[in-house]
Amino acid sequence: MNKEKLRAVIEGNIVSGTIQFLILASAVVFVLESDSEDPQAPHFILLDSIFFGLFSIEYILRVYIEPRKRDFIFSFYGIIDLLAILPSLFLLPGFRVLRILRFLRIFRIFKATRFILAVDRLTEALNEIRRELLALVILSLMLVYLAACGIHYFERVEQPEEFGSILDSMWWAIVTLTTVGYGDVYPITPGGKLFTALVTLIGVGLIAIPSGLLASVLTEARVERKKEENEEDVENGSTESINK
Repeated sequence: MNKEKLRAVIEGNIVSGTIQFLILASAVVFVLESDSEDPQAPHFILLDSIFFGLFSIEYILRVYIEPRKRDFIFSFYGIIDLLAILPSLFLLPGFRVLRILRFLRIFRIFKATRFILAVDRLTEALNEIRRELLALVILSLMLVYLAACGIHYFERVEQPEEFGSILDSMWWAIVTLTTVGYGDVYPITPGGKLFTALVTLIGVGLIAIPSGLLASVLTEARVERKKEENEEDVENGSTESINK
C-alpha cells in the first residue's frame, strides 16, 4: 500500500472515528482508575498497554505518510500526539501522573470539526497580544512581591506563623490578587485589613485586563473576517454579471 492510499485510510471516517473513540475511552478508564482501590490492577495495566500500543502505531503511521516529517513532528498536533504516548514509556511510579497528558489527545477531535477554525482564531488573537500578556505577567509578579512585602509588614508580629516571612506571605498575595480568597490565611490587624482591601481592588482590575484584551482582538478579527467575506461576495457577484 502506497502512502497516498495509507493516508486515505488513516484520515478516513472509520480510522478517525475509532481513534476518537479510543481517546474518550482512555479518558473514562483514567477516571475509573483514579476511583479504584487498586490502580495497579491487571485490567488497568492491560487497557493502558492497549491504548499505548494503538496510539503509538497511529503516530508512527502519521509520521510515515507525511512528506514533511519534521514539520509534522513539531506541529501543534504532532506534539500533542507525542505527548499522548510518552508518559506510558515511563515505568517509574512517580511519572505515572504524566499520563494525564493523554487528555491532550482530545484536541484531535477538534481537527475533524469546525472547532479548529475557532482554535485558529484564538491562537492568532493570543499571538497578536503576546507582548501585552508578557507585560501583564511581569506586572503581576511585581504586584505579588509588593503585596507579600506589605502584608508581611502589617501582620508579621500578630501572625508570625502565617506571615513571618515574605515567602510565607506570597501564598496570601497570590490568592488575594487572583480574587480566589481561600480564607486559610487572612489579616487581623487594621492596617492589614485596609491593605488587603486595596490589594483586592487591584486584583479585580488585573484579572479583567487579559479578558478585555482578548475580547477586543477577537471582535476586531470577526469584523475583519466579515468584511473580507462581503468583499468576496461582491467580487463574485460582479464576475457573474460580467459572464452573463
